[in-house]
Amino acid sequence: MVRSGVCSFIAATIIVAAAQANPGLPDARTGGEALSHLNAHRPGLPPEALLVPLGNGLDGVLKGHTLAAESRLMDALARQRLNQSVLRVASAGVDGRRMGLIKLQAGRRNGEFVLADLREDAAACLDAAFHDGLAFDQLDLWSVVPGAGLVGDLQEHHPVFSLSVSREEYLNASAGMGTGPEVLDALEGVRYSPVFARYATDGASLSSLPAGAFTDPPAAEGWDALLTEAASGQVLAEMATQSTVEAIFSGRGDQNLVALTIDDGPHPLITPLMLEILAQKAVRATFFVVGQQVEQFPALAQMTLRGGHELANHSYSNRRMSQLPDDEAWAEIASCARIVERVTGEQMRWFRPPGGRCSEGGLRAMASLGSGGAFWSRNTGDWVQPPAAQIVRNATEGLQPGDIILMHQGEMCSVEALPLMIDRIREMGLEPTTLRALGENGGAVRDDPAVVSALVNSQISGE
Repeated sequence: MVRSGVCSFIAATIIVAAAQANPGLPDARTGGEALSHLNAHRPGLPPEALLVPLGNGLDGVLKGHTLAAESRLMDALARQRLNQSVLRVASAGVDGRRMGLIKLQAGRRNGEFVLADLREDAAACLDAAFHDGLAFDQLDLWSVVPGAGLVGDLQEHHPVFSLSVSREEYLNASAGMGTGPEVLDALEGVRYSPVFARYATDGASLSSLPAGAFTDPPAAEGWDALLTEAASGQVLAEMATQSTVEAIFSGRGDQNLVALTIDDGPHPLITPLMLEILAQKAVRATFFVVGQQVEQFPALAQMTLRGGHELANHSYSNRRMSQLPDDEAWAEIASCARIVERVTGEQMRWFRPPGGRCSEGGLRAMASLGSGGAFWSRNTGDWVQPPAAQIVRNATEGLQPGDIILMHQGEMCSVEALPLMIDRIREMGLEPTTLRALGENGGAVRDDPAVVSALVNSQISGE
């Protein structure tokens, strides 16, 4: 438990039973939400695969300590009489600021997809979270459909709608638009997946939504075109000319700076919690984002950038670059870069290969796209979910000026460790900062792609 009430555990209320396995479904493309290839569907209705009942496991109520707030939120949602099924609600706090999450299963129980239902339910959820006596400070809302595979014993799922909004943003929007579905049109970063409109039975079209809404199809649906581009003469020539690549493993040792880098986001609830902690501690960090996650939760990427943090490239689908052919490696890096620029306008400076290891061709692809390789010198090991105190020890024992600290998003242990880690770093006379700031002060090297690839593949350990 984090001291001084800095952060409470995530808590969840499970509303539906555990997912039912559907072994007859074909494999989906890596990272894809492209479910339209499932052709066993009735005319006018979505594939049956999209209607598999979802769940989040049976231990959800054991994950947190704010069950009273979550029960009140669930009661408020029940009064709203939503069209979609509620899968999960969660609440967590940082120094009195309460963050909430609502997760819905998209589509009506009779198998219809109605875009108007999605918008009405989203407006109702916002009204419940920011009014009704609850007054959350931040809400992440997403609706999901089942994917083609399983994650453990549970059905895979893909978001088809998402938003992330603060209470202040919502109240400002609702003052001009009211609390109905139109309020969504005044919010930034609202995402509607084409999957929903593809099977909508009300004839809805995403083209009728505001220009600011994110309605792009996922990159996975155009993956073959990306690979064709990767194999083009222009791309191959650009890769072939990369005789040196830039990489950073640590910064200069004569300034009391260390880089705080956080991989694998953005994630609902976890990202807002981390951003709130960093804001309260007046720290800026580098977030290595996954393109597919940015597609699904664009508002969270925008929120990260607005907080003054650096965004960096962690590939599209988090696949291991050392195991990919050159064209796939290029597509992974290029698609993430394009998605982030589309969502935020930001051109990212650094690329970190998932797991750290990378082929020579992957490094050439990275350099041809204008990025340098970013690695680390301090691994917190938080991806295996140790106690927060162990994460802090892993990060700070023997910490030196110029070190690059590796953390991850996705688990509450990392959220719990973050404020303690920052405090400990400062007690050591060091200051956490972005990789951009560390690199500006020196530390990046340039060498032959084969040399850098051999180095990272032999020395990088952990995730």
